[in-house]
Amino acid sequence: MVIQLSGTPEPTRDLGSERRLWHDGSRYTPSLGCTNCPEQSVCGGLRIGRALYDCLGLCSCKDRTTCDAVCRNKPVDFARRVREVGGFAFDNVPRAPILPTPFLPVVVPTLYHGNRRVASFSAAAVCLSLYRVVQRHTGEIRYSNGAEIATAFGITPNTPLILTGTAADPPLERWWSLSSKRRAAIRALRNFNISLVTTPNYSLFIDQPRWDDLHSMKRIAIVHEEFLSEGVPTALHVNARTDRDWDRWTTYIADRPEVTHIAFEFATGAGWAKRVKWHTNKLSALARDINRPLHLVVRGGKNVLPDLATAFSSITLLETSVFMKTMRRQRAILRRSGKSELAAVAHDRNRTTRQVACR
Repeated sequence: MVIQLSGTPEPTRDLGSERRLWHDGSRYTPSLGCTNCPEQSVCGGLRIGRALYDCLGLCSCKDRTTCDAVCRNKPVDFARRVREVGGFAFDNVPRAPILPTPFLPVVVPTLYHGNRRVASFSAAAVCLSLYRVVQRHTGEIRYSNGAEIATAFGITPNTPLILTGTAADPPLERWWSLSSKRRAAIRALRNFNISLVTTPNYSLFIDQPRWDDLHSMKRIAIVHEEFLSEGVPTALHVNARTDRDWDRWTTYIADRPEVTHIAFEFATGAGWAKRVKWHTNKLSALARDINRPLHLVVRGGKNVLPDLATAFSSITLLETSVFMKTMRRQRAILRRSGKSELAAVAHDRNRTTRQVACR
């Protein structure tokens, strides 16, 4: 069973078992084996409800030749994966320039395609998937100019774009596998009206050895630097599993004035009812500990936005439900009571009705 803090969760879950794998420094003591681990100073150790000597007890792969986790049980592969990120510490991530802060609306609709739309959609900004704009296998841009993007997604020309790197794991891994081609792809994005990119949200798994988490976090920091160094404003995605993870991100961001925007996703693992408050409190504490304004770009978690708004200087919500409701021909109707409800829009040949539904 694979359980993620980001990306796409498994369809069937044992919530009781999952909760015993959640790090809780206020309730549990560190696992005994953590004290002698070479990565203890970086990792901080696990404090979970499940009986565990160290995180190697979470290694459950049946075939090490096919397992893709970063784990000491595969020493040759482990050494290669550590070398590719230059170790797990953040201190050797190159510095990046401070880029001008872009204007971002409070709510930005996320569009997945331009099908079934009669009129061009107009908005202050729209969000598209990074992997729908960049070829995941070659790193080439799918479109030659902004007009082609506007046509493909059914938006008005020159609409400001936010590209989200949040996705399930296969697209994320293909982006990383581009290696030296990533920077060329990023440079090509400067030819488009890109306001901001959110970094790929490399997953942290609650049922995997911690080295896999440390590897994912380092990749997030590396890719963030690549985007900034190539001149594209970027939000740092702060995936975290433990108290130490949040402390490391806080220290890193405090020491890096080029980090002006951070991103977080509540749509999957971090949004689970029993866990959302922990992540909300950690995000708020991070923002308050940084002695400068930070802009938060968030997916999901609408119910915790009021709490986050008191900590961050500004927030942008990447909204996904509006697109899906529109594609299913539903629109919001405001009642006299002030409440809104969804109503189905009939499929007919009346252009006006169809245009309202698609816009």
